[in-house]
Order: sequence, then C-alpha cells, then structure tokens
Amino acid sequence: MPKTLYNLLNPTKTRLSDLLKGTEGMSEDDGEELITPEVNEANRTMVAEEWNLGPEKASVDPKANGPYWRKMAKLWMVEEAQARRRFCSNCEYYDNTPERLAECEAVPLDKYDMDGGGRGFCVKFDFVCHSLRVCQAWECKPFENPDMEGED
Repeated sequence: MPKTLYNLLNPTKTRLSDLLKGTEGMSEDDGEELITPEVNEANRTMVAEEWNLGPEKASVDPKANGPYWRKMAKLWMVEEAQARRRFCSNCEYYDNTPERLAECEAVPLDKYDMDGGGRGFCVKFDFVCHSLRVCQAWECKPFENPDMEGED
C-alpha cells in the first residue's frame, strides 16, 4: 500500500523518524517504515517511466548523456545547459537531512546508488533518489541562508 494511502487509513501511526527523535513510550516497532525496498523500486520505476527519471548512468561529465539532457531541455522548455544544472540535489522535493538518510537505510543499496552521487529521498514520489539524477517534476529548491535572515 503506498505510504500516502497508508497514512490516510492509519492516521495514528507514527513515522520512524518521529520515533528516532525519542518519543517516549514508543519503540521503533510501533511506527511504520518510511518505505520498503519493494515500494521504493516500484515508485522509482514509475518515475523513470512516467516522469523521465535519469540519466540511467549519472555523470558529472558535462558532455555525458547528451540525448537525455536534450530531451529534458525540450520537456522543460529551457536550453540544454540550463537543464544540466537541474538535479535531484537542488530540487524542492529532495530531502537529504540526516534524519531522512537514516530512514533511507531501510532500502538496501542497488545499482542506482553506485553512480548517483549520494542518496536523498523524493518526498513527491516516495522513493530513494540520487543527487546526480533528476526527473521531469523538478522544482527549484529555494535557497535559505540562516546568516542572512532578518537582513533587508
């Protein structure tokens, strides 16, 4: 059952991250897992097929994966150079907080981890994504600088 539907049907369940924060009177067994390896794989496959997750073999080489980046540039209606600057790592839906990364450890490493540039979690599609990949749903993550707060 997808996590979002599970949460709707079981609103009193607690996420593993909440339990790890030390909620008294509860153990890790009392909460739901962030995601199972099977659901992660199914969600990732759907994003690859429906939302153009890629490139399959990620690379920091600015000349690699030309066909993929040209396709994404066309879909986003931007220049290829601009498309190549969009990654999961700078997407609004990418969560790579230490707490979230701890939750992602429930999903074993696989071939996508070997060249993806590090893990994060896509909160839009509920799967372990990677820094050097991107999908068509990319949204710019607002930059926040705590040192600049209150300055006008």
